[in-house]
Amino acid sequence: MEDFLKALVEEGYKPNTIDTYKRVLRYFDAFLTLYNYDLVNFSEDKLYGYFSGRYRTEKSFRTAMSAIQHYLKFKGIKRRLKFVPPETAEFKEFRPVKEEEISRFEEEVKKLRSKELQTALLLMLYLGLSPAEIGKLKVSSYSTFMGIPVLQEGKIKRFVIEGKVREKLESIKEEKLPISPLLNVRPETVKVTFHRLLKKLGFGFKVADLKDTYVAKLLKMGLPIDIVVEFSGRSLERVSYINRILNLQSKAEVIERSLKGKD
Repeated sequence: MEDFLKALVEEGYKPNTIDTYKRVLRYFDAFLTLYNYDLVNFSEDKLYGYFSGRYRTEKSFRTAMSAIQHYLKFKGIKRRLKFVPPETAEFKEFRPVKEEEISRFEEEVKKLRSKELQTALLLMLYLGLSPAEIGKLKVSSYSTFMGIPVLQEGKIKRFVIEGKVREKLESIKEEKLPISPLLNVRPETVKVTFHRLLKKLGFGFKVADLKDTYVAKLLKMGLPIDIVVEFSGRSLERVSYINRILNLQSKAEVIERSLKGKD
């Protein structure tokens, strides 16, 4: 990469442009490493999805693709990339919600007067369910699968792995009829409250990030990818992507622990 950057300096490119190219190429290198690609052999569709997660405006995405194409040309590789970001991205950047953020958010949830609204927000927080999905659940949706507590209604499937959530659902099951709505709270109310608490705390995570965090938790528990897909509502591509990210992080931690401090 350094020889390419030196060439840009010689061609009279501005320092800001060179810094931008450097950041793009580092991200490009991370993409190649993640999928075991090289400069010649890589999937353009995955490249576009991967980059659209970070470069979210058409202008920034166009700049990133221009930098990569310029670099490939410098390396003698002919490749014509698309400069328009995809409409959807299964490879947007994986940003798991931190445990501290979840803990602080839950503290605010406990202050709410409505117990059912509290439960709805916990389902979002720990199962990655959206307000609309929560609105479709019935009391009968809560049952067990091979002895494991689950929420299941149509395409909505989640393992209930948090004890505090299980306790609330068990209590609801004892108090209500099976055909009753699981929670008597409007999805719009859940959505508004969710965003109000986010704003109050200064957090920027979204429901999609909570879904990804739930996926990561299942993967770390050792569940196969196909089971995680079925019980998370996320696509195979998205779950596979998160799994690769986690594996790379694990390898990096092992290497650091093994070699840190050794000459």
